[in-house]
Formats: sequence, C-alpha cells, structure tokens
Amino acid sequence: MKRIVALLIVCFMVNLSVTAATTTTTAGYTVQSTKLYGRALQTSPVLKTLPTNTPVQYAVYNRSWSNVYIGSTRYFTPSTNLKAGIPKLSSTERLRLVNKQYGLSKTYRSSQLVPLTIPTVYQKGSERTLMAAEAAHALARLYYDGRKQGHTLYALSAYRSYSTQQSIYTYWVNTRGTTYASLYVARPGHSEHQTGLAVDMTSQRMQMGLAASFDQTPEGKWMLANAHQYGFIVRYPKGKEAITGYNYEPWHLRYVGVNEATTMRQQNWTFEEWWAKR
Repeated sequence: MKRIVALLIVCFMVNLSVTAATTTTTAGYTVQSTKLYGRALQTSPVLKTLPTNTPVQYAVYNRSWSNVYIGSTRYFTPSTNLKAGIPKLSSTERLRLVNKQYGLSKTYRSSQLVPLTIPTVYQKGSERTLMAAEAAHALARLYYDGRKQGHTLYALSAYRSYSTQQSIYTYWVNTRGTTYASLYVARPGHSEHQTGLAVDMTSQRMQMGLAASFDQTPEGKWMLANAHQYGFIVRYPKGKEAITGYNYEPWHLRYVGVNEATTMRQQNWTFEEWWAKR
C-alpha cells in the first residue's frame, strides 16, 4: 500500500512539473472562427470560440494540434486554425479613401477588427476600442515606444459603426448646427473611424479630451513627429482645411502603412493629395 501511495505522489509531482513548465509561445492570430478544446480531441467539449483574426499566443502541441494560451489557461485547437504574425490588410483596404466625397455602406465593417491592447478611454468591450489588426499592432508599437520616451498616450475613439456615427453627427447638428458639425464631424458613412484604421489619441495632460492644443503637449509633439514611422498620418493637418474639408485635428491618426505615411510627411501631402498623385 505504501508503495502505491508513493508511486501516486511521484506521478502527481511529475505531472505538476510538466504543467508548470515554461512553454515558448508564438504570437499569431486565428485564420477562421476557432474552437478551443480542453483536450486534443474534437469530440471533447468546446470551451471557447474565438472569431477570425483574434490575436493569440500559441505553441505547437503535436503534428495536428496546437495549444492556445489565454492568461494562464491552456487550450487545444487544430493547428490549421492558427497562423503566426498578424493579419495583413490588402492595399485596397489599407489605402481606402474616405472623406466627404467618398463613403462607405451602412453595413461596412472590417473583418479584421480586434481589441486594442493599449490604454483606452472607453472601457474595453466598447466598439471604440476596436481597430483593424494591422493598424492596432502598429499603434501598440507607437504607444510603447512613446512610453519609453516618457510620453503616455491613450486611445479615445478608434472604430465607430455607421449607427454610432449617425448618433454623433445628429447630436452635434442639433447642438451646434450643421455648419459647425460639417467642420468637425463626418456624416454617417463618411467617417474614417468606420474603416477601423483611424483613432483619436489623447493624454492625461489633455484630461482625456480632444483639442488643437494637443500639439503643444509633450505627448502630442512626440506623436506628431513620429507617427509616420509606424504607418500613421495626421489625417487633418493644419493649413490643409480647404483640401480635407475639416478643421485641424492633431489628435486624429489614420493608418496607411509606413512607406505611404513617410512619403506624405516628406511631401507635406494630405491623403487626398497623395491619392491625386499616386
């Protein structure tokens, strides 16, 4: 009996050491709606389901299965559901021009929307904390590099659906009139936020609000000087109001890709000017 008990203790300790062992994981994303299981068997219960393009940390388990880690919990899923890296946008999506002349349908919604990992003003779970994965990844690099320099930024509003934009536009028209609204707020279907590639940034120094004086703060100055290195442009720059149709917004970033953003900065072009010369 003592031998049996001793053997069980040894087995338990071996199993514990295997479970507690550090696993090297790979950053990736789901390529389709992905079921997570408690065991490497598709007949076992489904514990979670992840949407397409969800960022995950994973490690290969065997020839057909991989482990997905969410917090400290390990799940199993067929390896064909996962891909290393981050989802990439097509150039058509990444460089889609949205302004007062060119719009989006009521039902348009990027298939690559993922939650932002940087600090946000809105509570996580709000649609305004979503962004297309490639842009969200670039924004995270901008945020962490800025923080290393002592500049802490916050994302105020990223993705906004057609219906959300409609509510915002209606509010400002009723509050300040159509003329004012047209200078600061896009009509529903004509907001860059609906693409999932735009984000309004702020800081504690701005009391988490939006104002042109953001460009005078240390955080704003750093962001404006470096955004292009991460693929972002200041979408509505000062002195270009007649071209963009909107007043100066130093807080509004739009993801277009590093090469394009660098070109626009070097040439002092708006997105509209780049489009006309591309």
